[in-house]
Amino acid sequence: MKYKERTLRHEYKFPVTAAQCEILSQRFSAVMKPDAHGKDGRYRITSVYLDDVYRSAYNDKLIGADTRKKYRIRTYDLSPELLHFECKYKDRDMTSKRGMWITTEQYLSILAGDFSFAWDSAFAGTILEDASYSNSLALLKPSVIVDYNRQAFINPEGNVRFTIDSGFKAGAFSDDMFSPTVRFIPVEEVTAVVEIKYDDYLPSYLSELLGGVGLRQDSVSKFLICRDKLSSLNMIT
Repeated sequence: MKYKERTLRHEYKFPVTAAQCEILSQRFSAVMKPDAHGKDGRYRITSVYLDDVYRSAYNDKLIGADTRKKYRIRTYDLSPELLHFECKYKDRDMTSKRGMWITTEQYLSILAGDFSFAWDSAFAGTILEDASYSNSLALLKPSVIVDYNRQAFINPEGNVRFTIDSGFKAGAFSDDMFSPTVRFIPVEEVTAVVEIKYDDYLPSYLSELLGGVGLRQDSVSKFLICRDKLSSLNMIT
């Protein structure tokens, strides 16, 4: 399904315990293929989330606004060679993304609040051009660094993706996730999160993998739990 030239996907989240993780990991691996990224579909994800002076991304998520978006810069296994600028959109019950790879210089420029490089005609129509407008209107700046481990499984039928995220940490003492001064603070309030994503339908034999383990759907946000953790420790305001 398309909306404003974005592919809309269903997304459901379930906070889970370590025991539930183990059961679901075994079930998923028996039926689905591991993601090609990482080793056996396992890799580390670190993201710098951006927000504006009104804390729109944070507040919209907190109140459960039907339509919202958030910007982030993501890397994998903490590699400065793999920097992806993204915007994740929420349109009622559906999600979508736009993104593009960026350079280290562009990454540092964004952290400093300078999106002027995106005014070049080469970025016309891209997510960076959109972000530069948002920055001009409400000053985008780093909000929190989110770090966790992911185990991902895929299935071509329905374009299904199951992920298990765990080991959540919030980056403190720096806005730069590569800085030697950054310290990753464990976020123990949530053990792990299972995410189910698919396009138009979820095959019944895959949905059956979720049964019998007491899953409870919840719109848990890694962005919120990490920012709230640092706030509770008086590390950010």
